[in-house]
Amino acid sequence: MTRYRLRAVLLLFLVLNLTACQTWQSVSLDAISPAQLIEEDRPASVRVTTPEVTELELVAPRVEGDELVAVGSSIPLADILSLEVHGFSLGRTVLLALGGVLTLPVILAISLVAGCGTGSCL
Repeated sequence: MTRYRLRAVLLLFLVLNLTACQTWQSVSLDAISPAQLIEEDRPASVRVTTPEVTELELVAPRVEGDELVAVGSSIPLADILSLEVHGFSLGRTVLLALGGVLTLPVILAISLVAGCGTGSCL
């Protein structure tokens, strides 16, 4: 059982590291237009803020005329107040990796002590 517990802990840290690498990053609409960003970068999903809806995530967005179109919805480009895309977050990734490196030995020590207390040491 201890062997599988170790694998589960390592898998948990791997999943947490993978999710920490990505975060929503705001795009300056002064530097680039939403249409230009979508056509050049072709992001898998974007998060849009409009006057009517606080935040709306659009999957597989594309520009058709003067609208941002995605599965099940379309938004006029003029109504977009802010735009966010998924991007790599170095800070979050480094913090989580350091947290994992510092926390993993403590978790392993606790599991070894708990396992040895029941008489089932490695």
